[in-house]
Amino acid sequence: MKLILAEPFKTLWAGLDSFAEVEKLHGQVFRELAARRTLRTEVEGRPYFVKIHRGIGWGEIFKNLITAKLPVLGAGLEWAAIHRLQDLGVPTMTGVAFGEKGSNPADQHSFIITEELAPTISLEDLTVNWVAEPPSPALRHALTAELARMVGDMHRGGVNHRDCYLCHFLLDTSQPIDAINCASSRATSASRYARSWPSNRRR
Repeated sequence: MKLILAEPFKTLWAGLDSFAEVEKLHGQVFRELAARRTLRTEVEGRPYFVKIHRGIGWGEIFKNLITAKLPVLGAGLEWAAIHRLQDLGVPTMTGVAFGEKGSNPADQHSFIITEELAPTISLEDLTVNWVAEPPSPALRHALTAELARMVGDMHRGGVNHRDCYLCHFLLDTSQPIDAINCASSRATSASRYARSWPSNRRR
């Protein structure tokens, strides 16, 4: 079993079964499947995102392998990817809790809790009307350069984002969105499905 807790969960769940406590968290549910649940919750007045994995079963594992995909067995991959991105200097989420138990890969119970990234807007939402209402060339070039830098740093560092779409790149909206601010404040990768490659596969 693996268990890593930062505050406030370290104190709140002291002496308790963290795997039972995470199941008690309530809030806005973004995805509810038999083997996975994703929700936004607030704890002690602060917002967090919670993802719970309950095991995908051997059928799903074999289906992924037959189609040449490595199955996502639990939250461990995401936890490792977040820390790899942080090591590379790529702005990403902050993980505050992680748990994993069970030796059977088809029936593993795991969870990850991250701080909410706010206030932000995804690059998908930011650019949705750009055909009808194009931005200034300076803003477009600044965003393109920053996005290319982030993805380049990820790939050179051996991280392959399984869902590398604009919706997974978030821009800080705490200050006006213009070319100057885009150059000085980085976008953030919400890389929930990133996979970290072993070093011998980086080239």
